[in-house]
This record gives sequence, structure tokens and C-alpha cells, in this order.
Amino acid sequence: MTWQEAYTSLKQLYRNMMFPKQPHAPKWTMTEIDQLDVHFFNELMEVDDYAPREKEVYLSDIW
Repeated sequence: MTWQEAYTSLKQLYRNMMFPKQPHAPKWTMTEIDQLDVHFFNELMEVDDYAPREKEVYLSDIW
């Protein structure tokens, strides 16, 4: 397993802990979520793992 695969697996694990699929499973509290590193949290909320992201286009490329 490569580092990137392990990191993606870790992000999936954390997402499943934050938003479990079972309705009665314990969910994280806001205090627990707030203790996460802000950059890691932003990566968790990205949807890159599920859908391809649109290519970024800069204004300088258009003009």
C-alpha cells in the first residue's frame, strides 16, 4: 500500500466516523470535530474521492 492509498483510506475512515451510515451509530460532536487540524478537516470535506474536479481556469488564461 502506498502512502497516498493509506492517506485516502484514513480520510475515508474519518468521514465514516463523522457521518456514519447507520442512523443510530454514535456521531462525532462539534467539540471533537473542532479539535481536528483545519487543513485535514478541509481535505475531509473535499469530494475529490467521489467525483472528478473541474479544471481550474484563471482569468489570465482567458485574456
